[in-house]
Amino acid sequence: MSALRNALGILRETKNKWERRVPLVAAEIKALIAQGVEVRVERSPNRAIGEAEFVAAGAIMVDDATDCRFIMGVKEVKPHQVKAGQTVVCFSHTIKGQSHNMPLLKHFLDVGASLIDYEVIVDDQNVRQVAFGRYAGLAGAHETLWTLGHRMAALGHPNALSALKHAVDYHDLAEMVVHTRQCLEALRKEGPAVFEPFVVLVTGNGRVSQGSLEYLEKVGAIPCTVDEALKLKVESPGDRTLRVLHLTDDMIYTRAGSRRFDFGHYLKHPEHYLSVGAMYLPFATALINGLYWDARFPRLLDDSTLRRMLANNTLPPVLGDVACDIDGGIEWTVMATENDAPAFVYNPADKSATVGVTGDGVAIMSVDNLPCALPRDASVDFSKALIPFVKTFFDADLSGGVEGLPTALQTAVVVAGGKLGPKHQGLAQFLPQ
Repeated sequence: MSALRNALGILRETKNKWERRVPLVAAEIKALIAQGVEVRVERSPNRAIGEAEFVAAGAIMVDDATDCRFIMGVKEVKPHQVKAGQTVVCFSHTIKGQSHNMPLLKHFLDVGASLIDYEVIVDDQNVRQVAFGRYAGLAGAHETLWTLGHRMAALGHPNALSALKHAVDYHDLAEMVVHTRQCLEALRKEGPAVFEPFVVLVTGNGRVSQGSLEYLEKVGAIPCTVDEALKLKVESPGDRTLRVLHLTDDMIYTRAGSRRFDFGHYLKHPEHYLSVGAMYLPFATALINGLYWDARFPRLLDDSTLRRMLANNTLPPVLGDVACDIDGGIEWTVMATENDAPAFVYNPADKSATVGVTGDGVAIMSVDNLPCALPRDASVDFSKALIPFVKTFFDADLSGGVEGLPTALQTAVVVAGGKLGPKHQGLAQFLPQ
């Protein structure tokens, strides 16, 4: 076996046709090269950042960068790309014991390679430092507005929002914002009356939710309180100005015997809490859900609540589930959709889910790879967040373990030199025998 190059290799993305991101953009690559790091970038016909930018930064363009000692991608690598003694950095989708990627994890162990996962690069307070969540929120808010415009048109209410394009069809975030503002202004002037009042709810406190709130602010939404939202229909007839109501965790979850919401207690004892989020939906035109959810947590909207609200005509016509947990926080999110077909209509009568915006039921936006919709903007921000850690990881010798890394960064090492990292020993139970 030939020796690995002492270089950093950037892989092309092949997960799906939408994946056009890159972990490091040219500006950060130029800085690494200035520090003496050789950078080799695989050619890609799909990448949102052109080859010329990498060449100008000093990178070497190659067809195969897997001969480098240190390789980086966005999505998980394939087992055949991983070699003995190599360090790979990516979103590996292994850290929760995901069954579909356990063969990949076992390959790292078998060949004696190291795996660093972006998802567990944290600071001393265990807060994630590198993530695409903001862009999921930005694109998710847009696709929710797209779904709303097209769903209302399908229900017999032609409106200016149906002129929106998908996020993937805009050059960048700036162009998308300008066009959306124009459509919202036309809606405000022209109607229809079904958008009176026009209130969008956003749930959650994390990066995804903040991204959605940021996008709505960029396109001109006015923040409002619960009281203001309740008064709009009575006090502001004819007003079709987009307003946004942010439902924070303490507004959604309640604990028996106490009005005070304690996030730390909630994380440790979610079984003590109930969701009351449904009570805000009757005066909303759409919902954008960014809440974190797993099986331990109460659902934001369960099947029985959704059925009752649909029957009572108190359910918004569109639910934007940016979190996209299948059968999760919104129980009717039964499938993930694509960037160019972001919505399906769920009909509880026969439990059918039909891609598009027509049919009986409620329209649900549930794209599961939303950051891909804004690949250039997302790559630039991700790269800026990642670059402070790259040289540290590149210089580290993980063959003997993680002790040479700063304590906070040790968590990011899922596999070190063919052995599970100290923070990830529990993954052994999920490995194929």
